Amino acid sequence: MSMNEDMGADRDSTPARDPDAGDPADDAERRAAEKYIDDLLARGEAVYEGEEPTPGTTHVVRREDDGRLTVRRLRFRG
Repeated sequence: MSMNEDMGADRDSTPARDPDAGDPADDAERRAAEKYIDDLLARGEAVYEGEEPTPGTTHVVRREDDGRLTVRRLRFRG
């Protein structure tokens, strides 16, 4: 048997997965992003798009069409 021959392992079979179940890494990333935004809002460093920024505002939070929240830096804290 050569080094390149398959040793009988079925490489095409993958465990069945629920297509509606989220990837744990994606869930962790989403939770981290939400916490980051929540922390910015709690400290008064962010406002939602359309709100008047205060002198301490450094970020603007926008809700995308798909429901995700995105953050844009407005300015650096001075």
